[in-house]
Amino acid sequence: MPELRLPLDPCNPGQFFACCGLFELAAGKTAGTGAHFVCAEDRPRRAEFVVSGPELPGLETLLKGLRELTFDLVDNDEESIRPVRLRVNGQTLELDWWLDEFRERPTSLKCWAGQVTTRKLFEELPSLIDDGVTADGLMTSGRMTKSKFGGDPRSAWNALDFGYSPNVHNQDAATYPAVEVLAAIGLQGFRPRAGRRDRVAYSLWTVDLPLAVARIAATAPWDGLPRFDYHFEIAKRGQSYKYFTFGKFDERKAYYR
Repeated sequence: MPELRLPLDPCNPGQFFACCGLFELAAGKTAGTGAHFVCAEDRPRRAEFVVSGPELPGLETLLKGLRELTFDLVDNDEESIRPVRLRVNGQTLELDWWLDEFRERPTSLKCWAGQVTTRKLFEELPSLIDDGVTADGLMTSGRMTKSKFGGDPRSAWNALDFGYSPNVHNQDAATYPAVEVLAAIGLQGFRPRAGRRDRVAYSLWTVDLPLAVARIAATAPWDGLPRFDYHFEIAKRGQSYKYFTFGKFDERKAYYR
């Protein structure tokens, strides 16, 4: 059976949700698609994501669809937070994970601010995904841009620690477009509980699961599920921006296969 393997840092929530987004795209193209993570207790910063299915699309096909996606903005009066309806590889996906259940107010998961809008994010980031990037390089392929959802902590900066603010000096910062766009898709179906900024939990399941079950395993795992548990926080970046911090491995809560 065809399969796709992606190395990732499980302590990077952006990479975790990017894997979930890739699963969403792959499972939407063919029935019988499943996925799981390969983890080791003594290597909390290294893991592998495995997707398999009888007619699994290749990574090149999936990424080409992302680069060429089209979208419409959905109803909302505030430009910066309007939901988005994506068309990717023949699929239609509606994203609003940064809003509450009434689509009126942003939740703590929304990290962008200022001149950055959902339109700007989906206009700029997909076109920056490298053509020909391999599975081994997908999570590390970076470009310089101000546009980011805030899910990848590698793109975050702190003016006090960094010495100056790239925004104030009108400079771009390193961003990982494939991770950002895939994570934006993954967060819709694999949305974590984020009522507060502290300890947003996510779990890497280590047994093969179909998409609908994996969504539950990632954010509300049940007792006995073989998995590795992590959590991250939502921190401030500058005066108005936020970002997901690097995750921490919850060793006492993990259930190993």
